[in-house]
Amino acid sequence: MRTVENTTITLKGQIDSVFYSSPSFSAGRLLTNDRKEVVFAGKVFVQQGEQVVLRGQWTKHPKYGRQFAAEAMEYDLDLDQDGLARFLANHPDIKGIGPAKAKQIAQTFNGTFEKVLLDDPSRIAEAAKISASAATNLQKIWKQTRETNHVMAWLSAFGLTHHQVTTLVKKFGNNTLSVLRADPYLLIREVRGFGFKKVDVIARKIGTSKEQPERIRAGILHCAFEALDQGHCWTGYEDLIDLANRLLVMDTMDSRDRIEAQLDALIDEKSLTCVSLDGRFLIALPDIHRMETDLAGTFDSASNPHPHAKKLGDVAAQIEKHAKTLNDGQRQAVQAALGNRISLFSGGAGSGKTYTVASVVRICEARKLTVMLAAPTGKAAKRLEEVVGCPAQTIHRMLGYNGKTFERGASDPIPADMLIVDEVSMVDVVLAWHLFQAIDLTKTAVLLVGDHNQLPPVGPGNLLRDLVQTRSIPSVILDKVVRQAGVLKENSTAILQGEVCKTSEPEPDGKRRWFLSDQFGDVLQAQGFLTTLYEEVLQERLEYDLLRDVQVLTPTHKGPLGTKALNEVLQRLVQRKIWKIDAPPVLPGRRPKFLTHDKVIQTRNNYDIDVMNGAIGFIRSVANNGSLTIEFEGRTVEVEAGSPGMQDLELAYALSIHKSQGSEYPCVIVVMHKAHSFMHHRNLFYTGVTRARRTAIIVGDHWGVRNCAQKRQVDSRRTFLSLLLPSARLEAA
Repeated sequence: MRTVENTTITLKGQIDSVFYSSPSFSAGRLLTNDRKEVVFAGKVFVQQGEQVVLRGQWTKHPKYGRQFAAEAMEYDLDLDQDGLARFLANHPDIKGIGPAKAKQIAQTFNGTFEKVLLDDPSRIAEAAKISASAATNLQKIWKQTRETNHVMAWLSAFGLTHHQVTTLVKKFGNNTLSVLRADPYLLIREVRGFGFKKVDVIARKIGTSKEQPERIRAGILHCAFEALDQGHCWTGYEDLIDLANRLLVMDTMDSRDRIEAQLDALIDEKSLTCVSLDGRFLIALPDIHRMETDLAGTFDSASNPHPHAKKLGDVAAQIEKHAKTLNDGQRQAVQAALGNRISLFSGGAGSGKTYTVASVVRICEARKLTVMLAAPTGKAAKRLEEVVGCPAQTIHRMLGYNGKTFERGASDPIPADMLIVDEVSMVDVVLAWHLFQAIDLTKTAVLLVGDHNQLPPVGPGNLLRDLVQTRSIPSVILDKVVRQAGVLKENSTAILQGEVCKTSEPEPDGKRRWFLSDQFGDVLQAQGFLTTLYEEVLQERLEYDLLRDVQVLTPTHKGPLGTKALNEVLQRLVQRKIWKIDAPPVLPGRRPKFLTHDKVIQTRNNYDIDVMNGAIGFIRSVANNGSLTIEFEGRTVEVEAGSPGMQDLELAYALSIHKSQGSEYPCVIVVMHKAHSFMHHRNLFYTGVTRARRTAIIVGDHWGVRNCAQKRQVDSRRTFLSLLLPSARLEAA
């Protein structure tokens, strides 16, 4: 256990080296002004060479010994001659001033440096023989650094890191303090990681009234965005007022009236949209409402003839010639795809979806039609490419998305006669809208393929389920498991009927495809069994590569059987078992340290290094400063310590079932336990086991496993498509 000396200490010096650095935590070595070396760690953001002031306490760490726990930092601008020279030479944003010129400036101006720089920077330029622009840049950085120190002193009690404060200062400059005092809720819009609840704590500490209009508006928008995060595209007018009222907890009898007044103002200024339906008022973000309305209009023409119907000729004859082994449902799906402008087929595990897609491709190619294949994720696109035998790409890449804009649109549509999009259950409203904006339906037919029994998309909307339920476009449901599907697919599909099959019999190769281990009522017993699988079974008996072949999936992030705890356990186990490396202990509230060989996942699209959300990588090396070299699907990329890209990485030994959508793995271990029964429903279970290509292992307790399979969750996502597709168009208020 770490002991703490409670006296607050101030240390001044230069950052000599950085062991690890991120926007919210850094560790390294400080060379103090009296030339002593101090190891420090804490909630600060530092870079090598910086002159800083650290404030905190001495601690004794059980592994690293005595070190300085830094609680706050600022730049040290009260510098002596040597310190000023080091600051000028080492600051990463000061250009054109090396050690020699820095020393000359410090010697020439010394105690008068700041006054001369602020009043007449040309004297600095002349003395150091640097350009006027370099001197002006130095003046700007010095002012900004002073302002950062001032802001940091003011905000130190509110939990903002140095990196977050610097972000604000770069945006608002000398106006930062006045802007924050006027409206602290702008932090929600300007600083990543700051939501309403965290900012509201800051705002209340600086005296913001509970009834301030900016606070009420921020609370209303928070509730609207929170609904969006849960997949909903609209919220009832009265429901939104209730949600905001519970969130804001105002001390007035007329709180609902005040909220309603600000909600109406947000509607008037087009920050929110109000839609009237049968006496109800539905509130939505304007873009979401517009997108779903546009999509509904697009689907109105779905049953129009295929734009290349003449070239295709007799579809039934083409099926007999190129795909005669299709069953009746698959034939209907192919006929719908080749007969209509937009069509859809959906089917579960083992229903022959990919074989049906391949048949559509064969017929199109035989009739000289160009075909493009796409899927929401890189993994799904790669798998589609492998099974169909034609190139496939992600929807984002096909649309030329660069992180901000889509290159393809109505003026530059997708150049294909037939577009096939797989894993449509993962496609949210925003991506679907951009996709159909880039399709000229007079030239390109669209086939949507998916499995409506899987989980809905992470983003808002429920496109596939809405289309299947309304049957508003030509649709075929493949509901029969084909004979050659195998026991893994059959057992996975059985979950949709509430059945969980027992461990299967050995296959001809002596191995089983389905394991059920549901005897662990205690969560630590279940966790222990999981580690036993890694230590004694998966590699030794089933011959799987522990990193590349095996994936643990669990419903939630928290608890002993959540992704966070399991990733820590499995990192230690795998590092020790394979490479004899002891992973360092994880401090409370900290992320595990990344190690060479670790399996990681990208959690956000990063267009700078061309790695997309959901990509799995393997760390090839870790630099002394914490920078990583990672292999993503055969490509090697560099992620700098302290960069935003570092925050987008997480350990991937264990993933949430939601995060695994669109991927397949040779061996999947699905954790189903009563400890997280609040997350349970059969579509979650089904999605997890259908990620397995060869082996599925279910670990949990009897009640938890059965409960999850038997619990039917009525799809409750609130979407405009579900209302627009079968009925008249809504009128915007």
